[in-house]
Amino acid sequence: MTILLFCIGLILIIKGGDMFVESSVNIARATHLPEIFIGATIVSIATTTPEGIVSITAAAKGYTSMSIGNAIGSTICNTGLVLGFSNIIIPGKIKGRFFKMKSVLIIVYFIIIIILSYDGLIDISDSIILLILLFVYIILEGFVLKYKKNQNLKNNKMKIGLRGKFEIFLSFTIGLLGIVIGSNLLINNGVILAEFIGVPESVISLSIIALGTSLPELTTALTALKKGHTALSVGNVIGANILNITLVIGVSGIVNPLKVVKQNLFLDFPVSFLMILILTIPCFLRNRISRVQSAFLLFIYVAYITILYRIYL
Repeated sequence: MTILLFCIGLILIIKGGDMFVESSVNIARATHLPEIFIGATIVSIATTTPEGIVSITAAAKGYTSMSIGNAIGSTICNTGLVLGFSNIIIPGKIKGRFFKMKSVLIIVYFIIIIILSYDGLIDISDSIILLILLFVYIILEGFVLKYKKNQNLKNNKMKIGLRGKFEIFLSFTIGLLGIVIGSNLLINNGVILAEFIGVPESVISLSIIALGTSLPELTTALTALKKGHTALSVGNVIGANILNITLVIGVSGIVNPLKVVKQNLFLDFPVSFLMILILTIPCFLRNRISRVQSAFLLFIYVAYITILYRIYL
């Protein structure tokens, strides 16, 4: 029954996240904004909602190591599995200063989260710092949006009728409900499964739950690549990673101080940071993601998951 409820929770998050993402993408298409901007803002916020609700719910229930494990695990899954796998199929091209700005931000933000976590706790003061970083990110997004609008100088937005707006709102609401209900099922039964198989709750959150909450990003990436919108998937993952570090951990830490275990400091954070460097630095030099680069990211992800379970099983 526990496994069944866990799977139902996972399905609800996947389906709910898919509906939530689709409604956001419809809004994005109607605005005619650049793909890299859409991916790093509207779509990334939508696809990060499952991580946010799972981590905040876990923090409220007192499972704080699950909160931070899910957020960091999702950055590892987003970068290693989502971008690694999707760009092996179709390598993406990256253009413009927007990607470079996001790359610098994600590197700086990750260094800050590592420094804040070094004492073993993300408390309210640390969370406020993370939320300030989120506010800085939002301000920069506003400047980019203004710049892009000045560049395009066109407002030929697709008109959405009353019925279309209602359908988007309905999809948004049902998707959000699915994510909330699924999150509770996933957390409650994930803790029971962790105790049953003898691994810490943080390991479950870093692997199975992180994978489940990252499936909207994977779905978005594969759909975007299929339609030839490679910049959308990259922008989505970078934006989602920034939101995981600032919004997800920040709000969860406000709800309840988050315990940072040694495994987070000496395995999870270094692996995630290494992946981010492998993703961003070559793209700075060549403005594209190569298959070799993507295969390396995917290899690190598989190796990380293998090491994670070999430690405890």
